[in-house]
Amino acid sequence: MNLPQVQSYLRDQGFDGWLLYNFRDLNPIAQSVVGLTHGGSRRWFCWIPAHGQPSWLIHAIESNMFADLPAEIKGVQTRYVSWQEMAAALPKVMGLKDSVRPKIVMEYSPGNAIPFISRIDAGIKEVVEASTGAEIHSSADVAQLVLAVLSTSQLATHRRAATVCLEAKDRCFDMIARKLRSGETVTEYEAAMFITEQFTVLGTTPDMPIVSVNANAADPHYGPSAQRHSPIREGDMILIDLWSREPGDPTNCYADSTWTAYAGKQVPSKAVEVFQVVAAARDAAVTFVQAQLDAGHTVHGNEVDIVARDLITNAGYGSYFIHRTGHSLGPTGHYLGVNIDNLETQDQRVLLPGVMFTIEPGIYMPNFNFDDSPQPKGLGIRSEINCFMHPDRVEVTTLPTQTEIRPLLA
Repeated sequence: MNLPQVQSYLRDQGFDGWLLYNFRDLNPIAQSVVGLTHGGSRRWFCWIPAHGQPSWLIHAIESNMFADLPAEIKGVQTRYVSWQEMAAALPKVMGLKDSVRPKIVMEYSPGNAIPFISRIDAGIKEVVEASTGAEIHSSADVAQLVLAVLSTSQLATHRRAATVCLEAKDRCFDMIARKLRSGETVTEYEAAMFITEQFTVLGTTPDMPIVSVNANAADPHYGPSAQRHSPIREGDMILIDLWSREPGDPTNCYADSTWTAYAGKQVPSKAVEVFQVVAAARDAAVTFVQAQLDAGHTVHGNEVDIVARDLITNAGYGSYFIHRTGHSLGPTGHYLGVNIDNLETQDQRVLLPGVMFTIEPGIYMPNFNFDDSPQPKGLGIRSEINCFMHPDRVEVTTLPTQTEIRPLLA
């Protein structure tokens, strides 16, 4: 944690401090911020004031657990034994003035709008309010400032992983095309395993991708397995969603990309129409972010979701877009920062400089007849890019961006 940066943020936002609380690993955010690998068996608090040094309230029998904290966070430690002592000591540890109602942040999300940040229970919120008189706000943005902002070296690992993912995707589509032209059989599972092999060859982790055709692609989280998969035949629509990162360092960052192809010579016009709507929603989201930055406005994850979702809804496909527009991306595929979401949650976190996320709108129609077959094959189309926030611009890091469905047999 960069303590001066955190305190500067708290001051800029008008907060008196950040109160971290944990009990038995219930708050992994608090543990990560202060550098603890486990939460202990008793309640503890860490107060990070907007000015001055951090201070702690810990149970007397667990003082050893806090002996080796990083120097910048170690601060002054106050011990308690009883629950009465804990409540009475809390305002003293926080250095609060009785005549002022302080504004503090905790891992609290009003209305559970951002479930990731909802890590304190209602009871401890009541304890803090009663003992300190504090006005509690959400720590959502300061938490992602500490946990989700990527370093220059981390971003470099992402860029290399993105190059690998795009190459592995191309090689897989080429392999499918070769087999179809030669009359050989090929399945979703075979194609997925081919991608994992390419990851190994190209130097990244062999994460199992999604390769899905037709109605399977209309299930956003379908994944082929040795036991359950479908053949890939001429005339099928094919979706590939693949993600990987460089091995070794656990802080290396993922790339995550989704492309669509057609196992034929000319892509059916109905599929083209759906893809164009998805691509337009994807591009509108990026354009909106940049326009807001150019205007000097703060951008929030839920606002970006609304832009993409409204475009798909206005095109008549709103009921077929059944997931958020994007997710945080970093050393884990779904990371700790802002999601592009106003559907599943109300992610009002800020797109801070240094955070990375996906933009991946999709339209999923399991009974859609895209090529006038006797029986509808179903259709799922998603287009996924990765974006990194600079102070004054949003960068798409997974270039080139797909602009049309690739006909594999053309």
